Amino acid sequence: MVKNLAKTFSILFHPLLLPTIGMLILFNSGSVLEYLPFQAKKVILLVVGVSTFVLPLTFVPFFIFQKIIKNVQMENNRERLIPFFVTSVLYIFCYYLLVRLGAPQTISKFILAASITVVILLLFSFKWKISAHMMGIGGLTGALIAVSFRLNVNLEYFIIAAILISGFIGFSRLILKTHTPCQIYTGWVVSVVAAFIVILL
Repeated sequence: MVKNLAKTFSILFHPLLLPTIGMLILFNSGSVLEYLPFQAKKVILLVVGVSTFVLPLTFVPFFIFQKIIKNVQMENNRERLIPFFVTSVLYIFCYYLLVRLGAPQTISKFILAASITVVILLLFSFKWKISAHMMGIGGLTGALIAVSFRLNVNLEYFIIAAILISGFIGFSRLILKTHTPCQIYTGWVVSVVAAFIVILL
């Protein structure tokens, strides 16, 4: 029962979903971003959703077919190198598209922070299996804290929710025995700091 809940939680807050969730939060943050035209929000969500979730996901069957990975869990850190490289390229491409479309700088920097987080994840994977789930939720947490400073807007409830969800995800990964505590804590702290710095630079 507990393992099933842990699996469900890991799926609901999969790292690939978090950039899109982040956009939805920004569009309901009470900041100037909330007042963007509906059409602009729709285009941004489409670009982010396709580039950071749909496209990376479509590569998974190909990776399995080519025996690049054994399964979606990618239990070996070496298996993660090519998928994480492809994902980082798609995230950077998403950032490029948003800049070209003239998206607000806070939004493009939000995606840049996510891109850099994936690149850091890739670099770690050459030597160590760090938690992608914790890197994802940590990046979202750090990004929300930075946006609250950058736009001078109160995102207290969203930040608290992100921290609580971070705890639940970390616990889920431990229950599923996919990571050690050190891999979980390191992933979260590194991504919080990286996202915070990128957005405030």
